[in-house]
Amino acid sequence: MPMPSQPPDRSPREELENHCFSQAIDLQFCQWPEFRLELVNGQFLVGGTLDGSRWLLKEALIGWGLESAIAFAPLDRWWEALRLGYSVSCQTEADWLLWAESLPLSAIYRDETHPPLGSKYVGEHRWIRDYLIQALSSALSRSYLGSRFGPNYGMQLGQDLLIPDIFLLTAEQLSQNISHDYYTEVAAHLIIEIGLPEQSTVDQQIRRNLYERAQVAHYWIVDPALKQFQFWQWTPDGYQSGRLDPDGCYRGVANLSFSPSIFWLAYEESRSPYLQKLSAFTCVNQPRQWQLRKEPGAELSYGSLPFAPVVGLAPQPISPEQFIAWCPETKLEGGPFPLVGGVTGTRNAIALLLMSLGLVETVKLMPGYEWVRVLRRLAREQQQDAQQRERWWQQASAIARRLKDEHGVGGIGVIGSLLNDQPLNTWSKIQLILWDVPEGFRKWQVWQTLPDSPPVELTEAVWALPGDRPEISQRMQILEGTQKPHGPRPQERMKFHWVEPDAAT
Repeated sequence: MPMPSQPPDRSPREELENHCFSQAIDLQFCQWPEFRLELVNGQFLVGGTLDGSRWLLKEALIGWGLESAIAFAPLDRWWEALRLGYSVSCQTEADWLLWAESLPLSAIYRDETHPPLGSKYVGEHRWIRDYLIQALSSALSRSYLGSRFGPNYGMQLGQDLLIPDIFLLTAEQLSQNISHDYYTEVAAHLIIEIGLPEQSTVDQQIRRNLYERAQVAHYWIVDPALKQFQFWQWTPDGYQSGRLDPDGCYRGVANLSFSPSIFWLAYEESRSPYLQKLSAFTCVNQPRQWQLRKEPGAELSYGSLPFAPVVGLAPQPISPEQFIAWCPETKLEGGPFPLVGGVTGTRNAIALLLMSLGLVETVKLMPGYEWVRVLRRLAREQQQDAQQRERWWQQASAIARRLKDEHGVGGIGVIGSLLNDQPLNTWSKIQLILWDVPEGFRKWQVWQTLPDSPPVELTEAVWALPGDRPEISQRMQILEGTQKPHGPRPQERMKFHWVEPDAAT
């Protein structure tokens, strides 16, 4: 009997597409990009690519509505984006209606398929990452060789800010005091990336080129499908492949030994990494000990800058300072989907995506008639902005009186949307600043008595984000009380200290 013909070899991406078509479960992990938010070449990237950024912005437009993006630019600019994006010359409302009516009504844009951006190895990726973190952290804790960072901790390389899966800074690097709450300012000594085989270009080419250019001394790539490690060492001629010693260990990183066979032993036995008796990593104990201590000092962190994104027809570059101050927590949830680090984080993410793609590219993500419909509705709503703003002021004043009379709050002021010249939008809220707050005050009890609309935010002045401090001190309008609020709470940052032998004992 003749043997059945064998299908030609397929690439990992083609295998993933086949898996997506044949499996009804776990489709989201195949379609969704790795949720890693980074800054590369002034652009806000999701999963290391602009395709991932387009995916997230489109999902946000569907889940939060087009008004969630329209809020960041004047309506006239959006109409111009439609002209350029769809190559039309409409000028009047009648022109736009006629054009919109000529478009086929369809919901295909909600269900249309794109090349999958994720991987069927998401579970293996997480297991490998967690085990490596546990094993490396345990070895480092006893040796004083350095400190492990990641995931969700940034590494600034010039104007880029990358988020490796795992990286190591040596004690000598830490002694430069270049590590902050959210990021470090130096190229890591060792970076470990757990690859997604279907998206191998990201780690094998894009990230490798970035790390090589930054002279990251050691770069390891883990392939969860082949169960292999690649070891790269930086040289003046670029990265060179590292080799295992005869005993099966890799010792290319000074004072650090790694055994791939011990690592994969736990993986093959499907045992929890936290029960593994043998350590994949061993470190040579260093002669000098050190500590990181919290000390007074200010540093750039989330909320350090006022939120003022610049959104244009064409992409606008994002600075590292803006990225650090505005980028939300890397946490993707639903209700509505996508919820990226809470409502404020979602707002920030949409703005950063708009800056990276520009309005002309953004309008292509959704049908033209949807944009015409929402833009016309928002134009009508903006005609009533003065009346709505007056109602919000009345409500803010009423809440301030309650806070003073019923809860004993000494002073209440308003900042944010009510003080801005732009029309109120879907992200607008009544933002109240409180000071001289009595001990035992419970904000959640006040929130429970407030209506759902408009949204109200209560912030004690001492806990206000640094980016809000200029507005509080310069523009805030006091509703109750007379004194200005006290200054912000003292800030702290981590400082490195070598520990003398006597002090260590």
